[in-house]
Amino acid sequence: MSAVAEDGPLQDPAALASTARQLLVAAGMTSEMAEDVAAVLLEADLLGHRTHGLSMLPNYLERIERGATACKGDLEVLADGGASFAWRANRLPGAWVMRRAIREVLARVTSHPVITATIADCAHIGALQAYLKPITDEGLFVTLATTDPGLASVAPFGGAEPVLTSNPVAYGIPTLGDPILIDHSTSVVSNGSIAAYATRGERTPGPWLLDGQGHPSDDPACLGQEPPGTIALLGGPEFGYKGFGFSLMVEALSLGLSGHGRSTAPSRGGQGVFLQVIDPAAFAGREAFLRETTALAERCRASRPRAGGPPVRLPGERALANRARHLAEGLPYSRQVLDSITDWARRLGVEKGL
Repeated sequence: MSAVAEDGPLQDPAALASTARQLLVAAGMTSEMAEDVAAVLLEADLLGHRTHGLSMLPNYLERIERGATACKGDLEVLADGGASFAWRANRLPGAWVMRRAIREVLARVTSHPVITATIADCAHIGALQAYLKPITDEGLFVTLATTDPGLASVAPFGGAEPVLTSNPVAYGIPTLGDPILIDHSTSVVSNGSIAAYATRGERTPGPWLLDGQGHPSDDPACLGQEPPGTIALLGGPEFGYKGFGFSLMVEALSLGLSGHGRSTAPSRGGQGVFLQVIDPAAFAGREAFLRETTALAERCRASRPRAGGPPVRLPGERALANRARHLAEGLPYSRQVLDSITDWARRLGVEKGL
């Protein structure tokens, strides 16, 4: 669930994307890079990931301004085994890098049933769920994981000092109907969600954090105290060892395999990425796979709801409904987000504001 207010005026998605592209180009990106970044930010908003949508545009522009995101340079090929490849992005824009990687994976999967890719030192790629549907639309199963080794905001289970971060992982599972689109952090919530609560001066709805002594807390300010607090692992104080295990898996996939990890103490802003696509046709067959995933989805939806609760909803179901509604009706944005984007338009000499 988004932690960004959605009670502002409705905006036209096409106009928003156009403004974002203009600002990114004015900041130094090529038109191709700006097109990809704007599209991914907008897709995040359409799906309902408001902390990773256009509210991040000012942050992206600031990163370009101080050189934390590169707008020039080439992708470096570290290894290429046909069914696998490893790139170093050297802080090039994450959405642009990811869209190139996905095109490459989709081209190769016609010759190899499993394609695995890693990307080192990539600028922020945004909401993982925004990348899944173009792959599941091809009848392919996708796994995507990422993290930033320059950021520590989550303590290992049983610890009180930050070592890890929110470490998101996503899966796209095609069915004969809508795909199952899983996207969640291995901490209780993401860094962006906590930052949104802190910006508004609000406490979290539950004890989603641990203070500097490792005690449960609902105060986002504890992250900036000394000793610093941390975001709680998925599973909380009692079952957080499960989130800890998944978090370590994300680090091994996205940082270990990419060779861009915490051992060299990198600066914040360069992510490691793991991307794998599987073609079910090369196993028991795509028809069998879709039959099973569709039956599973139908059985889950048909499960009797708990007393007084809503019907079962599969991962991605609400996001796809959000997307359809927002495309038809427009996107709501808080005045604070719109004003921040307009301020950047003035700074960069872009006439169009919001």
